[in-house]
Amino acid sequence: MTLTPGSNTLTDALTRRDRLTAVAQLLPLTDSTPAPLQQFIDEVAALLDAPCAGVSLILQDTGILTATHGVGGWLADAGGMPAHWAPCAIVVSQNAPLLITDTHDDPAHTTNPLVMITGVRSYAGVPLHLDGQAVGSLCVLDGRPAMFTDTVLDTLTDLAPRAVALLHAAARG
Repeated sequence: MTLTPGSNTLTDALTRRDRLTAVAQLLPLTDSTPAPLQQFIDEVAALLDAPCAGVSLILQDTGILTATHGVGGWLADAGGMPAHWAPCAIVVSQNAPLLITDTHDDPAHTTNPLVMITGVRSYAGVPLHLDGQAVGSLCVLDGRPAMFTDTVLDTLTDLAPRAVALLHAAARG
């Protein structure tokens, strides 16, 4: 099954009640990123030599950026984006890692507003799980093509449980 930004299949995968119930358990209590989660995402960016990194939670129609490194401008101010713009939503709906080596060469992403506005060219993301449900993504992004590999996905997969633990701790206050 191929999911593309804005597809009905993507929307259907994101609207399952059990998945949304799991996401709700990790929603942040405040608009500010807790220090341990911020330190974690800064470390992820440094470890993977990525100019941008993030932890997202994907609701039915919104991608919430709960922690970011290197993300600025309108995206940082908004704290997220429509889910159909977010590669993280594809990660969640497929419940599988996603590696995009060049968004400009990928027909599913060439007209994506996020790509067109921000210039994202490379993306690597893995699902975050709670209660057996994919709830968000741990990802790295770059404005240059072909910056990430399967090794990066393996590292992100190893780090994903720590991201979930930090999200859970922040949601409990």
